[in-house]
Amino acid sequence: MQSMGYTVYKNSETQLTDNKGKILSLLFEGAIRFTRFAMMGMDKDDPRVKGENISKVLAILTELDCALDRDQEKELAENLNGLYQYMMHRLTQANFHNEKKALAEVDQMLTELKVAFDRAINAVSAELELKQSKPKIIEKKKGPADSVSFAV
Repeated sequence: MQSMGYTVYKNSETQLTDNKGKILSLLFEGAIRFTRFAMMGMDKDDPRVKGENISKVLAILTELDCALDRDQEKELAENLNGLYQYMMHRLTQANFHNEKKALAEVDQMLTELKVAFDRAINAVSAELELKQSKPKIIEKKKGPADSVSFAV
């Protein structure tokens, strides 16, 4: 029988992963939405709307870049850092030179990253749930002989 503390810990592990995943997904969602608002501002020849929304996307990308765990997955972190830096550069170009093409490029990259992160988050959550629901082998000692049983 598992202790109550262990069960609570395992459940919080799944919830924490889900929360991190949801936050990450929401950040990408917001960056995509603000990129599209910036494009609308550009279409309507409204530099205030364009600039404010580009600034919001830049802030999100900066936070995503700062949150990278460069110790765990060094190569992945370096690749993501490069993508974030490139998108920030393109956003700056879009803002200064009214380049809608640059905004569309960033929108596409953000959308592809969001889809990839959502898939990874779902896979990790499913793996954690599977680990929690697997029967565990518990050894019980009955005198001189040991028997093995499955516990749910």
